[in-house]
Amino acid sequence: MIIDTHCHAGINWFEPLEMLLAQMELNNVQRAVLIQHYGSGNEYIFDCLKKYPNKLSVVPIIKWGNKKLHQVEEVKRNGASGIRVYLDYEELFLSPGIEFCKFLGDLNLVASVAGTLDQFSSSGFKKLLEEAGDTNFIIEHLAGVGEYTTHKNKHVNSEGLLKYDAVLDLSRFENLYIKIPGLGELNNRPPSLSNDMPFNSDSNNLIKMTLDAFGSSHMMWGSDFPPVSNREGYRSALEGVKKLEIFTEEDKENIFNLVPMKLFF
Repeated sequence: MIIDTHCHAGINWFEPLEMLLAQMELNNVQRAVLIQHYGSGNEYIFDCLKKYPNKLSVVPIIKWGNKKLHQVEEVKRNGASGIRVYLDYEELFLSPGIEFCKFLGDLNLVASVAGTLDQFSSSGFKKLLEEAGDTNFIIEHLAGVGEYTTHKNKHVNSEGLLKYDAVLDLSRFENLYIKIPGLGELNNRPPSLSNDMPFNSDSNNLIKMTLDAFGSSHMMWGSDFPPVSNREGYRSALEGVKKLEIFTEEDKENIFNLVPMKLFF
């Protein structure tokens, strides 16, 4: 089974669910996680969940305010598997934010975390992992390390690698997981494209560094559909990661099936 842990769907931004389902069918992907995006309410993704309860999982966004715990309880009742958390919430690293993250763990909801490499490598994020030890946190987009690239060859620069080392050091926390994206998020489009797949390797060895630190038991794959369609495309995002020689069959079973199943289904 293949599970895509990072997809978006909407009727006022991105694409409707049917576009994702078509890609899943074409590429033999059995299940997907809908991650809510900024600016939209959660109604649409919950409607999608009602239509396809055995195929989808949903991770909504809640409004950060006095009623946030009540909102969490409501989306939990409606079938959410987690909450998308943004590290730019100022209160997140203070007592109210820490208690909020602990509450997610109490309800068996994961925290799918969006942020920058600076935020993920900060002492504040480390404190969250320590204080909310019963909550599972998931780093999205390989912690944003792809933003630290040179324009010429899209290799991550020395500053980015140093900060990513700090993120890798957090792998000692058993409650921390990380999503790996399609390689087009980390590499430039090659000048010559093969019919097999566009990327021969992870040019910065970022995926290997992540595997060495976290182990495949704490990794998962997410396509970032539909933004990926404006990059290497859904099929190449999947096949490029599947065909990396660093992964054993056991690694791939963890990344594409067992870890996502454990956290989202």
